[in-house]
Amino acid sequence: MRFSKTTDYALRIMVALAVAGEERLSLKALSRREHIPRKFLEHVIRILKDSGLLQSTPGPKGGYNLSQSSSLITVGQILQAVQGPLLPDERLDPENLPEHLKDPIERLRIVINDIRVFARQRLESVTLADLAKVGDLQEARDALMYYI
Repeated sequence: MRFSKTTDYALRIMVALAVAGEERLSLKALSRREHIPRKFLEHVIRILKDSGLLQSTPGPKGGYNLSQSSSLITVGQILQAVQGPLLPDERLDPENLPEHLKDPIERLRIVINDIRVFARQRLESVTLADLAKVGDLQEARDALMYYI
């Protein structure tokens, strides 16, 4: 799975806001802290705000914070807000294949669908709170570990 620059920045912004807790962060602070160009930051913030993941408070002491607890926002929600469906449908159309390939391609589609379901479940099970934990890195790795 590849992440675009927009997705990378969105995840970094959301983790920074999760770590900040109740503190609001300004565009200037986020840009400086996360090394994101201001114009690009404004674009990503707009996407996250329009999707309901962020809220803003205007004024001199305003800024951005999460719209709900970091334990309620999943990585899957962030990815879907930024890039659309987590794993789009594959393009293996059995109708345009020679007859001898239809069964193998159908079996491949089943495998791809299983992978898609697993990936979606995994992305929906990891929250911002999981990513934002500060402390022992080995403990965080153990908490996020999964087994096949």
